[in-house]
Amino acid sequence: MMKLIQTIDQVKAYSSILNASVALDLIKPYLTDSDVLFIRPAIGKEFLADLATKLDSTDDLWKQALDLTRKPLVLYGLYLAIDEIGVSLSGQGVQISSSPTNTPAPQYKVMNSKQNLMSRANAALDDLLELLETNKTTFTSFKPADPGLFIHNAVEFSKAIDIRGSRRVFLALVPVIRSIETKYIRPILSDGLFDKLKAALVGSDDLSADYKSLIELIKPALAHISMARSLDEISIDVLDWGVFSNAESTFTNIMSKQTANRERILSMQQANQTDGDSELLAIQLFLDRNASEEKYPDYFKSALYSGKDSPGSINQYSNSGKSLFFA
Repeated sequence: MMKLIQTIDQVKAYSSILNASVALDLIKPYLTDSDVLFIRPAIGKEFLADLATKLDSTDDLWKQALDLTRKPLVLYGLYLAIDEIGVSLSGQGVQISSSPTNTPAPQYKVMNSKQNLMSRANAALDDLLELLETNKTTFTSFKPADPGLFIHNAVEFSKAIDIRGSRRVFLALVPVIRSIETKYIRPILSDGLFDKLKAALVGSDDLSADYKSLIELIKPALAHISMARSLDEISIDVLDWGVFSNAESTFTNIMSKQTANRERILSMQQANQTDGDSELLAIQLFLDRNASEEKYPDYFKSALYSGKDSPGSINQYSNSGKSLFFA
């Protein structure tokens, strides 16, 4: 990763937080951690290795990719560095370096700087992902996260729940979405129909009208239930610091990473779960009313099919919030 950052001026190009005396060696450990924790998981080692060979490229897209990779790399690195630089550990305990002309910044200034660095880094990483995903023919070494899910990307997810089209947030949601597909969507569709829909999605831009209609019903259910689950499992919010009760950058909120009160989180979970439950029921009723020997035959022949006259009477979905079952 240090091939991408070779001088302290390349670090200072993305933030004015460093003073003139800071040397690159002081920042290097944090740039390495930035790569491991944030950059590499998002864009992959193969692309980073390819980019390292294009440092002198005159191609505009590669120049832009280099700039957009350096920016979040530096900003995340500085975010990680703030808590340690100027702090030393000795036999006398943890000490802070100071001098008559330089005193430590107030804690609220430090925390506001950290929040700003993180927010800028997150936005920059989203810009990088957008560039790479929209120029796949140039960046062939970049392997976009095509998880084989019914919801392919951040844009599709944002049609149901506004995540501001953040590719970075979508990547965080992918494991949850995959789990929800298995636990909620497969039991509604039947194993046969679920597997055929998945097979049709792989490498095909020409889905049948029947499959398209069904997938359009699946997407909002999948998004809402995934968000309900994610509010407990991962920190998802446009503020990037969890679900805050307000958008103010206050010392109290940032210092303690204080999330919205539990009642609000539970309310948000319940709203998303309720929407998802209703949408799952809509999928079930749609299949019972439309399945036949020719249309959705795997569902039609399964034990889940209730028939057009009594849709929903066999594969009854129930979710208490603590458990879910199909009766």
